[in-house]
Amino acid sequence: MSDVTILISSFDRYSDCWQPVCHGFQKYWRDCPWPVLLMTNEKDFDHPAARVLKVRGGADWSARMIDALDRIESPYVMYFQEDYWLTEPVDTPRILEYFRLMQEHGLNYLRFLAYPAPAHDFEPDPRLGRIGVDGAYRTSVQITLWRREVFRDLVRDGETVWQFEIRGTERSRKYGDTFVAIRPNGKDEYANGIRYVCTAVNAGKWARMAKAYAAREGLAVDFSNLPSDTWWDGFKRWRPVGPFVVKWLHRAKTVLLHPTTAFRKARAKVSR
Repeated sequence: MSDVTILISSFDRYSDCWQPVCHGFQKYWRDCPWPVLLMTNEKDFDHPAARVLKVRGGADWSARMIDALDRIESPYVMYFQEDYWLTEPVDTPRILEYFRLMQEHGLNYLRFLAYPAPAHDFEPDPRLGRIGVDGAYRTSVQITLWRREVFRDLVRDGETVWQFEIRGTERSRKYGDTFVAIRPNGKDEYANGIRYVCTAVNAGKWARMAKAYAAREGLAVDFSNLPSDTWWDGFKRWRPVGPFVVKWLHRAKTVLLHPTTAFRKARAKVSR
């Protein structure tokens, strides 16, 4: 039995993502040392890069994860999603070094994207950092190596994947400083980890980068089954400008449409 299982979280509605995500493994991670499972509901999908794991739960993220994690026997799981499409060759020796450190130092979580960047040093390897016990998004569902039993302990029935990132973070505090992430290299949040499209689907819409990836890789992806991102959707995610603008536009809208509520909130802040 492999020590690690790579688990691609998905469900049948997003089956148009399966070809690109498996293409990424086949082209950019040819020497992947671990078995890859693609979660589906009822559909089959034949591809040499992955084996189908049919799970219960439909579109319910937590129900699917609970079913999958209860059936996987490996002590570690690498979490993927169907809309994380590899863009460059994966440095397998480096990934295996990180995994060795994870085993040797009793780590429970290792995230391959430096967003948010870890707050503290990880003395054995400067490419990694410890996520503070009070840090945000300790259970971010980017590409991550998990100790399977810890992942399973933190997943709760009835939560969406976004709720898990918030509530799971709170539940993870009990595991102390055993959560780490790669460190950025300057502004490059992927340099010490894995480069991938993050993400091909945003809030149920195709991202523009998904279509660019398909064109670049020569993939015939059916983009007709989901709506597409607008320029405004993309701008709202453009860090740090987009979220800042959206926040102040929301405040201005509140003042214009609900001035009494806005005044009450402002007065409450001043009186604290």
